[in-house]
Amino acid sequence: MADASISPAISRALRVSAVHPAVRDVRVLGRLDDGSVWAELDVEQELPSTWRAAGVSPSGVRSIETVGIRFPEDFPQGAPRTFLREDFDRSHPHLLPVPRSLGLPPQPCVVQAYPAELIQARGFSGYLDQLADWLDKAAMLQLNNPQHGWEPVRRDHLDDEILMDPDEIRELAVPTGECFVLATHYLRFELGEGKRMMRVALDPASRVDLATAQCSEKAISEAVFRGRGIALVVSAPDADGLPTVIGTHAPEDVASVEDLHRRADLYRCSAALMAKLNHIALMLDNGQFPASPLPIVFLVRRPFALIGSSSSVEICPYLVHLQPGGGLLRGVGDVRLCGVRNDVSVNLLRRASGELVETDRPRWALLGCGSVGSKIAVHAARRGFGPTDVLDRAAMSPHNYARHALLPEPNVRGGAMGYKAEVLAHALSGFRQEPRVVIGSLEELCASPDERAELGGCRLVVNTTGSSLLREAVSFRAWETRPTFADAHLLGAGSVAYAAFEGPNGNPSLSDLAAESYRIFAKDASLRTKVFGAEAQAIDIGQGCGAVTFPMPDDRLGALAAGLSQTVCNSLRCEGEQEIGSLHVGHIMPDGLSQSWTKAEIEPRIVVRSDAIEVRISPRVDAEIRVAIAARPGVETGGVIVGRYSQIGEAFQVVDLMPAPPDSVFSAERFVLGVEGLRQSVRRLLEESGGSLYVLGTWHNHLVPSGASALDMATAARLSLRQFFPVLMLIAHPEGYSFLAAELGGAVPAEAAERVPT
Repeated sequence: MADASISPAISRALRVSAVHPAVRDVRVLGRLDDGSVWAELDVEQELPSTWRAAGVSPSGVRSIETVGIRFPEDFPQGAPRTFLREDFDRSHPHLLPVPRSLGLPPQPCVVQAYPAELIQARGFSGYLDQLADWLDKAAMLQLNNPQHGWEPVRRDHLDDEILMDPDEIRELAVPTGECFVLATHYLRFELGEGKRMMRVALDPASRVDLATAQCSEKAISEAVFRGRGIALVVSAPDADGLPTVIGTHAPEDVASVEDLHRRADLYRCSAALMAKLNHIALMLDNGQFPASPLPIVFLVRRPFALIGSSSSVEICPYLVHLQPGGGLLRGVGDVRLCGVRNDVSVNLLRRASGELVETDRPRWALLGCGSVGSKIAVHAARRGFGPTDVLDRAAMSPHNYARHALLPEPNVRGGAMGYKAEVLAHALSGFRQEPRVVIGSLEELCASPDERAELGGCRLVVNTTGSSLLREAVSFRAWETRPTFADAHLLGAGSVAYAAFEGPNGNPSLSDLAAESYRIFAKDASLRTKVFGAEAQAIDIGQGCGAVTFPMPDDRLGALAAGLSQTVCNSLRCEGEQEIGSLHVGHIMPDGLSQSWTKAEIEPRIVVRSDAIEVRISPRVDAEIRVAIAARPGVETGGVIVGRYSQIGEAFQVVDLMPAPPDSVFSAERFVLGVEGLRQSVRRLLEESGGSLYVLGTWHNHLVPSGASALDMATAARLSLRQFFPVLMLIAHPEGYSFLAAELGGAVPAEAAERVPT
């Protein structure tokens, strides 16, 4: 081992081998012309005593195995190759696929990754550890085990690719062991020097009768050809009423049609396959079948699930290039090895995204298929949760592509023609998640009992239009079967992402959540500047379009839209109805890259109704009122109510309070609101909320359950003269609430019943 012609790295590896616990002897056989060094190692196995006495295990592994190792000249950058003895049983799993035609001994696959990577990380002793462990497991027949999974037949080189949905193909492993004939579409790439590569797509739903099979091919360039053909998919029939399980592992050495026949015998499906192959061969030789690629796929049931899969059915694909007079009937011809490439499917998308494959795709609708809506839809579809219904009334315009998730079609003026919902649905169909398309406005849809019934079957309806008009219409319209609605859009000229999810039966509603969000924004200096600032509030005069009115790069919109999609998908994954509503707000930090996201849970409103008007009170406000009452026992107290008034819903939304000014009067007979500092407080409220929140009226308490007094009515009438929407006088008493609403123009004050949580 001190040969000066051997590199220091190889000499070091030989010295490590000599002292390894499992190695009994090391012999250098010589140095070849290519600079590689060959050595032999005697590796001892830890066999049970009864086997050790015989010197061999029942699986044929000897107590001392002599292995050959070829060290390349560039070792350790180049990986060594290990060879077992020529007569080592090739039915063991985890053997490298070496065709018998090469005349090489079997080679163990001792590491899943590259051996050079293992040696770099753990040294050559780590490689020897893996080799000794491989031989020990081979002796005990433990190279395949249920805990680790069945190792599929390994192929170190692939000639062609077959695209399929593995889950659908595995369903063809039927008890009868039928050989199915499927239609295919393929691309043939001529690579020069007689080399070619095929890419074939299989569709399990497209069954073909051999007598009427349509096979054809046309050139789309000098080196690329597109065609249609057929494929054979075959499995073993059940035996004695039980599935046929193939527990024999064979290394990949199929290179000819004759080898393919032997493999079919091993997999116990030769009869079904040969019947179809012979039929094809006759048609081919009689000129009834053109030259074409013929994929042959074996579905092999293993004793337990494959590595990385929940299925025990292994997919073993090959390809024969059919040529008239090629000798297929005589078993003559070359066979090419194919790699399985998963076709696009919901299961594939979910596995790649780390989602549970078994989860049902929930039904949910997307209202608005513009830039934000399309990005949410595509993100969700890539996770296998694309929308089942898409609704929009607008057509695609060229400027939409500045921020839309879809790409303009090449050589089509205007990018693409059609409605946004149709274009998005076409793109989603490529993810195998084609949605129902509805063209129309939400107002029209809400007015239709049939469409309300359709949307009522959805788990979630996501409005991405950002329209406050649609938000109010959805929140206060009666639904026979109301789905859960959500808002998802951008605020603040695209600098803030906003998502809101209703509670049960629309309580809190999207409108309630919007009112709560204004309170949250107003209390955050950074957010209120973005949401209520001059740029965000700017309204252009004249004709324009959204993408031009608020210029914004796609990457910025996309960054926030990705977070919105995450919130939508998280909501879809939740089982059962949510007991409360929620707000999710994200915004870009000053560095222009970082994002900050917060979530607020919003409890159902306390609803107090009259015939024409309702008051929707935040439970947090209710708690503050009760605390204020408890602080002044035996007297009436009160303060100022802050919130919004929905003109569409004819509803007061109470989200905050202002304390009573210090000059207010508190007594057992009445409460009189003071004025000291009140004007300044109201002005500050309007400034901080950008006018989104304002004073609705006042609240006070009665010591016993009662409605409005004559004084309350007079006060309400007086206050109504100061604002252009109804004024609210909220009355808290021991058993709940009543209220008085008055409006300029002689409206009669309305008195409400007790508070009713809904």
